[in-house]
Formats: sequence, structure tokens, C-alpha cells
Amino acid sequence: MTLPRSALGLVTALVLAFAVPGIAAAATTPTAPQPVSPSNNADVVLPFTISWSAATDASGIAAYNWQVSGTSTFGKVLRQDSTMGVRSDTVSGLSTGTYYWRVQAVSNDMVQGPWSTARSFRVRGAGPGLPGTPQLNSPRGGTSFHPWEIFGMSWSAVSGTTKYVLEASKDSAFPASGVVFRWESDTPSTTIVITTVDMGSYYSRVFAVNADGVYSMPSNAVPFSISFGAPIAAAPTIVAPTGNVTTSLPITFKWNHVINPQPSGYELQFSTSSSFSTIEEDIPQLNGPEYTVINLPTTGPHFWRVRSFQGMKSDTVSAATAWSTTGTFTIASGAPKVASITLTRPSPASGQDTAVDLQLTSAVPSSGGTITLKSSNATAAPVPASVAVQGSTSWTEFFFTAGQVTAPTSVTLTATINSTSTTTTFTVSPPSLASVDGLPFRTSGGPTTGAIVMLNGQAPAGGAVVSVTSSSPAATAPASVTVPAGSESASFSIATKAVTQDTPVTISATWKGVTVQAQTTLTPQPPPTDLTLDPTVTSSQSGSFGTVSIAQAADQDVTFALSSSRPDIASVPGSVQIGQFGVRGGFNISTQPVTQTTVVTISVTGGGVTKSANLTIEPVLPSHVSTLKLNPATLKGGGSSIGTVTLSAAAPSGGLSVTIASDDPSTATVPASITIPAGATSGTFSIKTTAATVNRSATISARGGGVSASAVLFATAA
Repeated sequence: MTLPRSALGLVTALVLAFAVPGIAAAATTPTAPQPVSPSNNADVVLPFTISWSAATDASGIAAYNWQVSGTSTFGKVLRQDSTMGVRSDTVSGLSTGTYYWRVQAVSNDMVQGPWSTARSFRVRGAGPGLPGTPQLNSPRGGTSFHPWEIFGMSWSAVSGTTKYVLEASKDSAFPASGVVFRWESDTPSTTIVITTVDMGSYYSRVFAVNADGVYSMPSNAVPFSISFGAPIAAAPTIVAPTGNVTTSLPITFKWNHVINPQPSGYELQFSTSSSFSTIEEDIPQLNGPEYTVINLPTTGPHFWRVRSFQGMKSDTVSAATAWSTTGTFTIASGAPKVASITLTRPSPASGQDTAVDLQLTSAVPSSGGTITLKSSNATAAPVPASVAVQGSTSWTEFFFTAGQVTAPTSVTLTATINSTSTTTTFTVSPPSLASVDGLPFRTSGGPTTGAIVMLNGQAPAGGAVVSVTSSSPAATAPASVTVPAGSESASFSIATKAVTQDTPVTISATWKGVTVQAQTTLTPQPPPTDLTLDPTVTSSQSGSFGTVSIAQAADQDVTFALSSSRPDIASVPGSVQIGQFGVRGGFNISTQPVTQTTVVTISVTGGGVTKSANLTIEPVLPSHVSTLKLNPATLKGGGSSIGTVTLSAAAPSGGLSVTIASDDPSTATVPASITIPAGATSGTFSIKTTAATVNRSATISARGGGVSASAVLFATAA
């Protein structure tokens, strides 16, 4: 079933494709199909099926485009879509009333045929299978908004709906070409938040869509407009603190939302002046309607206010509400105290780093301050002797690393400033088993896979010996994995066997009476069909790249085992993966220097099949190819160029043979090889190009002494 579209749908993509420059139109035009059903002037209920006769063309028919309009002239197309050769489609998403429809064919030569004769039909209402019609509400915050102002729209829920589609158009008829915005909800949510910079007056409507892609009748139309001159919401109203209440830091400020609150739209200001001639703190981009301030630099009377930003009222000026009324409060004078001690990990485990936030009741002097610290158990929680507080601030932070404990250990932390102490008590926990991570959700049976044992905290002295078991003989895990002392994790390998059907596997890890599990599913492997190496001849540490292919893409990742006959010279990873819906996967081959030419066999195994390819590794001679230069590198097609090969050192006795190649002989031809005479450090060769009507290029390469160099030759059109 093809979905009805309010914007230009697949039909537009087809038309645009037909108009690509450089594609010549065919000499023939497909014939016009003719409507078959419904009959002319028929009464229908939604959804209903339209069908038509076959069109003909010498090249064949690729697609059919159909349109629905409220008039026989099709001045405004309300629905349109395409089918890829199918001669019927489902229509929905219309109101009651009289409509006209027509269809045209598109040939395989990308030629659009004439439209068929038009037929009319009358939509009488909803039939079986049509979702109910949602009721669209007015936008949140009125009907007139600024560019970039974010506003919400909502509608009534319809049962059996998988999604909703909201459209906005500057034409109340909602012609397909006039739908300016189209939003789809990812879930059957009945709300959506939208914004735009395209100014004008709009109409909006919403559709309910079921699992079959059938649209409901359109909802009621709701107008809204976007303009720089839209009204600005009233200022927020403040809630607390007010009335010059005396308090200490931290302070939570509260206000009421404006009628259309914006994400990150509020700005909060503080001053010691009722006129806000000086600003102590300016905090923008708040979501509201409350915010906790942990630092203000002075004590005594303070003033605060808040405003909201509602998009743009010009290209350069934001649309901001007026400032709220002014709230007053006083920060108590006197020496600051520690108001609170907060650990970012309420119960840190041995070896875990933990941040501790210290909040003061007021700011320290501009010269700064010092908080002394004491731990009741310096082994479990070794904290610094003191922490500095930056001048004119009321907050600081320090870190400590929890020590090794064998049982939950209570610790009291004391923070003292100005002879006043504040305490908090927390627990340091011994390390524990946290999880088994890294196991793939699905993986091919046969290659080795892996997982990671994770601890909460660091392993104690001697390490954490974690027992491991597998629920299936198709996956063999080690009996135990040791997390080294001071580490939080350890990886391990799991050997798998080829399977003929999906095989669930549960890997269990146990330590100190705690068991955690992870699951995977082993899947059957398709056999590899090909293994290629590029290049097949390499040297030293130049390496190579392998590509593995399968005959047909799978709906999941496919993993194959890799091996090398000489891993000391040419090493490969343990496996190669072909991604979901792919047919090829690649891997790198790392090579080491050799003293003589060595052939290494690279193999890939899976699905009971092994494919192999040979990689030749050459020694790098003292005299080898260093650079390749072309003169000229760009020339008119049909002309000749000279390639110059430079060696790293003088050619040895007997000379050095250099292999020459062109990756496009139809553009540029080169000799198969040249010999650079003994004692010489360079050699030249001739490159002949062919005349062409378009610009072309070819990569010229030279290889000698175990090393390659290349350069690109450009041949321009005559």
C-alpha cells in the first residue's frame, strides 16, 4: 500500500530524476493509461482503491503517477503519489466532498506520458479500516508567534494509531505543492513542538495514521501566523524569595511560567542595586521555572528579576518579554560556614574517584578562604588536609580515591571553616562484580568473540578471580578471568562453534557470591565467496588490505575468522565483520620487513568454507623507488608526458628493474618496466595519452626495490 502524501512525494522524486541534465529524452512517449475503478461519479468511503489500465511504451513502463484534485482542471492537487509499475493504489486522507483523479505513465526511458482522462468521485465518509479523525487544538500560547519561537500543538488521541502527521500550509486548501511544513511524530504522541523562520499566515491540520499507512480524514484546520510583529508574552511573575527575606546560600529562585515557555528561554539577573545598574550575576538559557544559585559574591540586600525570550522580533534582535517585578532578599552577614557536603558517589567503592562539593552559606572574602578537612578513616577515604576557596565565591570541590576495604566501612567527613565544622557520613564499599559487557547481541557462530568483566571499584591485592561459565557447548569461555589488582576490568575470549540455527548463549560471571550475566545469540554463517588483497605485492611495513565478500546480504552482522600462514611477517585481526545488509567487509594486514621475497597465505573461514589469497612481501633494498614525477602532469589528450623515477640510492650492479603501470590504459599507456643503470639515481619513461572529448585521468605507478610510488596524470578534452 502506498501512503498518501500531502507534500510532493515519490512522484516528485521521479519527475526530478527524469529532468537530470545529460539524460536524453527517448523518442517515444508512453500511452496514457485509463481509469478503471472507481467508476465515474461513484460514491466511495475511505479508504478506497483506485486502479487503471496498462500503458505501453517500447522501453517498458517504470512507474505510474496519480493525482487527486478538488477541480477537474487540477489547479490544486490535493493528493499525489506514484507506484513502481503497479496499476492500483489506496487513497485516504480526504474530507467528504467531490474530487477528480487522473493517472499518467512513466517509461523506462524516463519519459512522462500524457495524463489520462479525469474521473470524479464523491467521498461520503469513513469506511472500515479508516482511523478516527483527531481534533486539533489551538497552539500553546496563542496563534501568533515570532520566527524561531517554539510552540506546541496538540490533538485528541485516536485508538489504533501508530503515528500522527501534522501539516501547515499558507493555503487553506492544503494543495500538495503548498504544504510548507510536514511533521511526523515518531510515536503515537498527541503533542508536538515546532518552530519555523518562514513568516506568513498558516493553516494547520493533523492526520491519524494506522499500521497499514492509512490516513484518517483531516482534522479541523487551526490558523496561526509567524511574524516579527507577533505579540510578546507577559513577563514572568516571581514567586520566591520576596519581601527581603534573610537567607543563606544556596538559594532556590522560583517564578511562574510565561504563557508559552521556551526551552532554555529564561534569563535570571541579580544585583545589589534596585535599579540593576550593576549586575552581580547574569544567568541566561534557563528552562525554569526555578533555579538554585550556589554563589553570589556579597552579603547584604539583593535584588533579582527574570525574563523570557520568545524568538526574534527582527533579523538581529531577540523578542524578549519585559523583566518581571523585582524580588528582594538579604544574604545574612557574618563568617561563612559550610552549608552542605555532597559526594557525587554517595557510596564509593574501593579505587573509585569521587568528587566532593562543599557549599558555603556565603562567599569568602576577595582574598579567598581555606576549608580544613578530616576523615574518620584515612585508609578508606584519604582526603586532603584542606581545600582552597576562590575569593568572593561560596563553593568549591575536591576529589579523593576510595581505599581498599573488605567490608562496607562508615566514614565521617568533617569540613571546617572559621572554626565552624560541618559533617557528613557515607559508606565506602569493597569492590564488587558489576557486569559482563562487550558481548555482541548477535554474532556468527565459528569465530572467536569476546567480553569484558567489569567491577564496581578496583580489584584488591592479588586481583579478583572471577568464575565464568557458558550455558551452551557452542560457546566455550575460560573457567575464570582475573581482574588485575588496581584494575576495574579484564577482557576474555569466547571460542564459538558453527551453528545451523540461531543459538542463544548466556555467559555468567561470579565473584564473592554475586553472579552477573550477559546474553548473545550465535547465528549461522553464510560461506565467504571471495577474498581479495590490495595490493597483492607489498614490502616492509607498507601492509595491505583484504576484502571478504558474501553472495547475499544478511539482515545481521556476519563475522568470519581470519588467519595468516606467517603471522610473524603478515598479521591479521582474529576476525572480519560484514555489516548488516552489506556484502563486503575489509581488514588491514600489517607486514614486517623481510630479507628475501616471502609469500604469505591469508585465509578467511566460515560456513564450512575457507577462501585464501597470497600476499607477496618483498625486501626493501638499499636502492629503491623514492618518488615519481610527471612532466607535464596535465596535458591535452593525445599528447605525451615524461615520467621520472628517482631512487633512494644509486642503482646496484646490474641496475634496478622498475615496474611501471597505468590504472587506465585507455587514457594513458606506459611501458611495462624500465631498468635504471648501475650507479644511476633516476630513470625516465614516456607516457602516451589518447584523445578524448571529456577530461580524464590515470594513476601512474612505479615499483622497484620493494617500494612503490605513484602520481596522477590529467588528460584534458580536445
